[in-house]
Amino acid sequence: MTNRIGVTLAALLAAGAIGLAGAASAASAPAREITDVDCPSVCPQIYQPVTCTMSDGSVAKFGNRCFADVYACEHQLTIVSCRPAAD
Repeated sequence: MTNRIGVTLAALLAAGAIGLAGAASAASAPAREITDVDCPSVCPQIYQPVTCTMSDGSVAKFGNRCFADVYACEHQLTIVSCRPAAD
């Protein structure tokens, strides 16, 4: 199981979806602008990879749909479609 999570994190980092420091750096990060949308920041660590197409035409692979939703929210995108990703 640890290997799968490691692979998932590596894939997400490569896709630019999450940062390795995550919540640990939140305390030292500058205050972000308050917006009408507050994006989720926690996802279950369940490996169910998906490939999603975003409203800007980009396509990315995520460890699960939750990570795709967080990425889309943080980048102010809409997910056009998601499908199970081949490993």
